[in-house]
Amino acid sequence: MPKRTTQTYSSEDAPDNDAKIYVYYCRYCGEHAFITDAQLESLPQRKTDRARVIDTAEHHVKLKVVPGGVKYLKRGEGKVEKQFRFNCGVIPVLYKSEEHGRYIYVMDGAVSAFATAEDIPETKGEVPVPPCITTTKEDKVQIGIDIEDSAAQTGVVRINADEVGMEVISPTSKTKEFQEEILEYLGKVLKLRITQMQIQRGWSNRSRLLICQEITPKEAYERLCSAMEETKRSSIAAAMQESKKTEREEKDQMGKLAVSGMNLR
Repeated sequence: MPKRTTQTYSSEDAPDNDAKIYVYYCRYCGEHAFITDAQLESLPQRKTDRARVIDTAEHHVKLKVVPGGVKYLKRGEGKVEKQFRFNCGVIPVLYKSEEHGRYIYVMDGAVSAFATAEDIPETKGEVPVPPCITTTKEDKVQIGIDIEDSAAQTGVVRINADEVGMEVISPTSKTKEFQEEILEYLGKVLKLRITQMQIQRGWSNRSRLLICQEITPKEAYERLCSAMEETKRSSIAAAMQESKKTEREEKDQMGKLAVSGMNLR
């Protein structure tokens, strides 16, 4: 797997201190994709695939993506388009038409964003807390959660601007067990007692709002990020275990077939 690197493209003049900076996340995996002083909605859009076009001669951009190889696409009669793609994990989120070209094309619907008043050079590699983790009027922390039920394990699977993505074992139909599982898991992750948390209905049947006390948004974000990394490690370990189990079963089956063949002779 290629190593994730930071690539910086900028105009001759760095953005003003008062300029808004937009942090964009991959909508599919929740990873930080890039930072720019350009708001995508205000940029030109290609007619062919609705990709937004960032001109790096006019805008400052910091990419946190990996090269995704070259893709050839048929465009109309006898026309082929060459794309140098950049991925978050294995998911392509943007591309360039020339390997070292000035234009970056952000794929339609591939990222979500939020704005911060911080200047790019001052971020020092730190990503601001996403807006799905906010402070309420009562000085409590509210976390927007999107939940996939009936999963193989409980864990945080993504964090982006819109939501914290979770998987839980209990089905939503079992309301009491479902909510208890969420509170017990997030209590351990956030290092909070059950009495310091309250769960409310969210914007859909599978979403919830977690209201927390005695924690800051930054602390909540950092602890949730650690939990997401732990979930990834557990998933990889489980996949490797399953692969070894399959290999053993295949070897056992081959052994039985070999013995069966010998008996038939």
